[in-house]
Amino acid sequence: MYGRLQTREIAALVAILAFGCLLPYAAPEYFVYLGNSLMMYAILALGLDLLLGWSGQFAFAHIAFFGVGIYGTAILQQRYGLPFLVSMPISAAAAGMLGWLIAWPSTRLRSVYLALATYAFAECAQWVFRTWDSVTKGSDGLRISPTAIFGYVINSDQRAFPVVAILLCLVVLSLQYLTKSKLGRHLCAIRDSEHVAAASGIDVRQVKITAFTLSAVYAGIAGGVYVLFQSFVNPDVLGASQLVLVLTMVVVGGSGSLIGVTLGVVVVGLLPEVLRLAPSTLLVWQEFVYGLILVLVVMFMPRGLWGVMNKWFAPKPAMALNASTKTDGDTVDAQEVGR
Repeated sequence: MYGRLQTREIAALVAILAFGCLLPYAAPEYFVYLGNSLMMYAILALGLDLLLGWSGQFAFAHIAFFGVGIYGTAILQQRYGLPFLVSMPISAAAAGMLGWLIAWPSTRLRSVYLALATYAFAECAQWVFRTWDSVTKGSDGLRISPTAIFGYVINSDQRAFPVVAILLCLVVLSLQYLTKSKLGRHLCAIRDSEHVAAASGIDVRQVKITAFTLSAVYAGIAGGVYVLFQSFVNPDVLGASQLVLVLTMVVVGGSGSLIGVTLGVVVVGLLPEVLRLAPSTLLVWQEFVYGLILVLVVMFMPRGLWGVMNKWFAPKPAMALNASTKTDGDTVDAQEVGR
């Protein structure tokens, strides 16, 4: 039902919180760092899916807003002494405002033209991050100081993990309500058919701009999460390879599904760790493996892993009876009974 969370959705949030509280004390430090990275990518990918999977807009400026969240949060903390709980929302709001400005001209475009225009903006943003030395330190990178929240100093992956888990829960909770709201229904209608949505009285362009803005806000939040457990940021982190990685997570897991995207984050995020177990001569093929997975999923699993799993585990329809049944002495075909 729209507007209400199901029991399994609440259970998923509780599981994330329990995972965030227990894993730092039960796993090696590297696994904790990997968990922080996966949760950050989950926020980033869920924000992109709001634009790609829910509203059907092929826009690729997401990494630029991610960079605004990273640099904005770090600079506001280090240069102006603002606490994380102030600097992160300001940076996310700045990313959202920038997304709103980009959305006004971009939403007039469609399909490949929208993709090219937003990708060009992402490249311009990376150029700014690389050349604005007085603010971002350019190609040398920006050193990030440890964050403190109400005296809780986050100077290790273990101390960052519970905070990152809480932020992920808040993001998932907000998306659960958003996708069940009137706006969520409008997004789905636009994704299925813009003409039908417009004929139904939906302001298609305004809904697209709203989705673009909210997607940028979530990317800014992911940038703030990056600051919690990383000590250094370089513009190379915000390149095309990062965009391809996040896009692969969304497509492989299953766009338009919160569970599917999260599944894609886990599978694609852990793939490099699996590849490290392969012979060293195969490591050079890592990028090729990413591309091959993306192509195969698009060709054979258009709904991603979650769509395949739903198809496998969906209840099978009752098999039609081969024999005819008799009613009041008349022979009635079983298919007619089913009708």
